[in-house]
Amino acid sequence: MRRRHFITGTAALAAYARLPRAKAQASGHGDSRLPEGFYNFTGSNLSNWAAALAAQQRGSADAIIGCLGDSTVAGHGAAGNDLASNAKGLSWPTQLAKLIPGGSWSSVWGDNNVTAAGGNLYDFDVRLSGSGWTIEAMASGTLCGGLLREHPGRPDKSALSFEPADQFDRIEIWHAQLPESGHFLVDVDGGPTLAAVNCAGADALVKTTTSCALGLHRINLRRSPDSAKDVYLTALRTYNSAVKEISVYNLGGSMLASADFTINRHPWNILPALAAISPHLVIFEAGIVNDWNGAAPLATVASNMTAVIDVLKSVNCDVILMSGVPSEPPPYASSEAQERYVANMKQLAYAANVPLIDIWGLFGGTRNHGAMFDSLHPNHVGCGLIAGYAKLAVLNPAARSSG
Repeated sequence: MRRRHFITGTAALAAYARLPRAKAQASGHGDSRLPEGFYNFTGSNLSNWAAALAAQQRGSADAIIGCLGDSTVAGHGAAGNDLASNAKGLSWPTQLAKLIPGGSWSSVWGDNNVTAAGGNLYDFDVRLSGSGWTIEAMASGTLCGGLLREHPGRPDKSALSFEPADQFDRIEIWHAQLPESGHFLVDVDGGPTLAAVNCAGADALVKTTTSCALGLHRINLRRSPDSAKDVYLTALRTYNSAVKEISVYNLGGSMLASADFTINRHPWNILPALAAISPHLVIFEAGIVNDWNGAAPLATVASNMTAVIDVLKSVNCDVILMSGVPSEPPPYASSEAQERYVANMKQLAYAANVPLIDIWGLFGGTRNHGAMFDSLHPNHVGCGLIAGYAKLAVLNPAARSSG
């Protein structure tokens, strides 16, 4: 397993000083007021998350945060080389997990980011290794934009290996079930098979959980040698069953816009998949950057975001909307156009009674060169800033907006 040193979110937060002082101020844990840039935090509209966080802090249950959005969520540019050099390890969801007590990012998802010229699956997330499973970028509307596929055209012993940095004794595997699908085997460290998973059946998104001895392990997934059918994997998650954590899922997908999050044709599409994995809180960036750069109609954008919010609320998942980082015009949308999309999102936040963190405004509504990789994507410093803002809301679900 290749390991690379990377800067933590804590170091990146030193860049707060580069933003206007009034906008960079922080509210300490337990404070009743959030700083400027946090809208419609009422102290009561994150009640489901508050209950989940309290249970985690009591040591009675895990709490799960999903970070849903486009490539700015996935981590494009966070490592200074598009999607290579462990970009996922520097993304703001990962930095958020490192900033919050009990936080963990021990999960991996199929992601169409890895089709970009700047990286591949194993550069994007260096906890992964092997070449046995390919990315199925054609899987439109799937969480993170893709499924991991193992098919009969590859050697039977080729494997997808995942080596989390933390000790674990439980492995969760989310996979697509289809009538014409095969089965795969799971082991750790090349040892005995822990599970033989049959993926054939009526269309469904299925979670298989298996156990191993507590420790640091390499998980190996292989198509069974006697299986002549494809296998499609959505995600893996590992955890220590004796320690209750805050699991942070990075659900960002390259080039996704708000319309992509509403696709609902198959169980592994975003809307039903979100309901299935049932996070307690989703921070929803909504692909707003791609919406304003694609000139999507404001009413359509609001409708798309509302569809996602409604589904999440139906499974008792709270939502925090998050505006995107400012794009640099030209060639991207003008600052005036971007401001209209942010205002549209703010209006929706009040209409749907969900909070909003205005990253666009907190970044000053214009490209902050020290915090940006390119004209669209934050670097590790910018991701650290976003993680710091998210932390304020995550750890203070009863806090209220200042205005």
